[in-house]
Amino acid sequence: MRTILALALVLSWSAAEAAPLEIHVSESRDDSSITEAETTIAVDADAAYQRVTDYALWSTIFPDIHQVLVTQRQGVDARVTLVHAAGNRDNVHFRNRPAARTVWFEDTGGRAEVWAEITFAPGTRPGTSVVRSRIYADVHGVASLFVSDSKLRHLRQERIRNDLTQLRAYFDRELITAAR
Repeated sequence: MRTILALALVLSWSAAEAAPLEIHVSESRDDSSITEAETTIAVDADAAYQRVTDYALWSTIFPDIHQVLVTQRQGVDARVTLVHAAGNRDNVHFRNRPAARTVWFEDTGGRAEVWAEITFAPGTRPGTSVVRSRIYADVHGVASLFVSDSKLRHLRQERIRNDLTQLRAYFDRELITAAR
C-alpha cells in the first residue's frame, strides 16, 4: 500500500513538473476570429494523438459530451455527431493530419462558421507533449447583428481553456491509472 501511494505521489509530482499547470491563451495575430492556446501534458505526442483520434473516447476525455456517434469514417476523414448532456448535438467533420499529429475538425451545422485544431508535438522532456490548439469562430449574416466580436472572443477563450483543461485531466487520470 505504501509503495503504491509513494509511486502515485512520485508520478503526480513528475507529471506536474513535466506538465506545468499553465494553459496559455491568446488571440491570433493573423486573424481576429482565431483564439490559440498551448499547454504541456505528461504523455508522448504519438500516444496522445492516437487517443484523441479514437472518437469513442471523446465522451471520456470531454465530460460535457454524453455520446459519440461515428456516422462515417474513411481514412483521416470522419463524420461524427457529438451529443451533449443537455441533448444538443454537434455534427462534426474531421479531416486529420497524422504526419503533423493534428486533429482538425469543423462544425457542419448551425449559423456560425467554426473549426478547431489540436496539434501534439514532442515536449522538452521524454514522455511529454506540447499541445497547441486553435479555434476559429465567426458569425455571418443576420446573426452577426446579435453576437459581438468581443462575445465571440470570450466564448472562444472559454471553450479552448475548458477543452485543454479536460484534455490534461484525462491524461493525468490515465497516468495515475497506469501506475496502479
